Amino acid sequence: MDKTQQIFIVGSSRSGTTMMSRVLNNNKLVFSFKELHFFSQLYSNRNHDILEYGASINILSQLLSRQKDGIFRNCINDKLNILSATLLSKDLSYSYFAIFKIFLDHITTQNHKIIACTQTPNNLFYIKEILKEYPNSKVINMVRDNRDVLLSQKNKWKRKFLGANKTPFFESMRSFINYHPITTSFLWRSSLKVTNNFSHHKRFMVVKFEDFLTSPKSKCKEICNFLSIEFDDEMLLVPNIGSSTEYDREQLLIDSTKIFKWKNGGLNQAEIFLTQIISISFMNRYGYLKRNFIFPPVSILFYFLTLPIKSFFALFLNLGRFSSMIDLIKIKNKK
Repeated sequence: MDKTQQIFIVGSSRSGTTMMSRVLNNNKLVFSFKELHFFSQLYSNRNHDILEYGASINILSQLLSRQKDGIFRNCINDKLNILSATLLSKDLSYSYFAIFKIFLDHITTQNHKIIACTQTPNNLFYIKEILKEYPNSKVINMVRDNRDVLLSQKNKWKRKFLGANKTPFFESMRSFINYHPITTSFLWRSSLKVTNNFSHHKRFMVVKFEDFLTSPKSKCKEICNFLSIEFDDEMLLVPNIGSSTEYDREQLLIDSTKIFKWKNGGLNQAEIFLTQIISISFMNRYGYLKRNFIFPPVSILFYFLTLPIKSFFALFLNLGRFSSMIDLIKIKNKK
């Protein structure tokens, strides 16, 4: 098999994709990118699959800007456009996939590495295209207990106050409005459906978040073997940054206390009951034991009543991403 050129880390949001990218970034061959949301925002908004030269420059400049300044800032300038123009030829037409590869290759080489590692969780919904268009790519799909995902999503809006102080206030508000145990649980279940579609693909590896934190060295060796790269103990020295439930810490380690944090509180009985009802089939498949209830909590009525209200405001705050949501629906209907 050809050597790995691209690594795509995917999964349900808040499932350990960022942690995994930091681990792999510590390898001498791998460079990990920021969250780019290329497929769900740039590719999904396409009108044509092949771009004219000017449009190609614009897409490449947006990618360069996102890598430099993050997805919350639009900092395209003449300098980035000039760089994009030097990386593209006026005599050629480019697909979105070709532009993305040019971008990955440029940044990876610039950082003196040879393998590009991207971690954007919802790339999971574009796995079919990724595996087809990038034949030397491999995918790591992170899976985490749905109740821990729920807890992390519930508190995601607090990230601005736990260390991510550059997060725009609007993004914090959007995270707060977006959370609802019913919709969040359906998203987790949808991501696991895609995981099952590709779990036996030779270039696709499923990694349970809990297994990695319990036995980081042995699991990391398995991952390195899958990627055909050499394991190094220093790969496991990563900062504990990005939690939704505690302040960022610069301490370099794999923190096993993040396993089953939902058991320590933070979710009410109704939230636990609802996510288990919605997600039980995949909980059973991946060995997540459910909490038993004699009777359904009365407070589940609150979440059914607030669902349409929350959904309305979430739709309003996500209008800029509406086209990508439609694209995901189309993709799911093809499977």
